Amino acid sequence: MTTITVKNGRKLSKTNFDSWEEVQAELILMQEDFELGKEHAKILKERENEADNAVDDGYSWEELKADFRRKNA
Repeated sequence: MTTITVKNGRKLSKTNFDSWEEVQAELILMQEDFELGKEHAKILKERENEADNAVDDGYSWEELKADFRRKNA
């Protein structure tokens, strides 16, 4: 197990997490002053609309993993 220490950091609301996604969510929630800029929000909204209006289903998780493995082989 790895222990991570942050000097002068705030305390996490919990110390055990089931996944990295859970850790990321905790860190995002800790950012009190975080505010998305207008331009960044616009880009994210455009990407969301593009994904919502896509005609194909994209890649399956298995196809994505296989493609990644080929590129890193």
